[in-house]
Amino acid sequence: MMNFNRLARFLLICSFIVTCCITGCTRRPKEEDLTKLEEARNAAESAERKLGELRQERQDLENQLNQKQSELAEHETERDELRQKMENQ
Repeated sequence: MMNFNRLARFLLICSFIVTCCITGCTRRPKEEDLTKLEEARNAAESAERKLGELRQERQDLENQLNQKQSELAEHETERDELRQKMENQ
């Protein structure tokens, strides 16, 4: 029984080593892999640039909105003052 366990472990280890050798890593990545990696990096950089542009555009639009809201508040105040003057006459 002891010899059988020892033999089973030996065969298991040998099959693991053979599998690793057969399917092991190459020394250099394939040209196709490098191309895909470069494309992915370029896509990520492009997406980051687009994100920065969209964030800037959003900030600009929020600033415009705040400016328009303050103008609206000023005009509403002016309107209310004019209505008050018209009622007092």
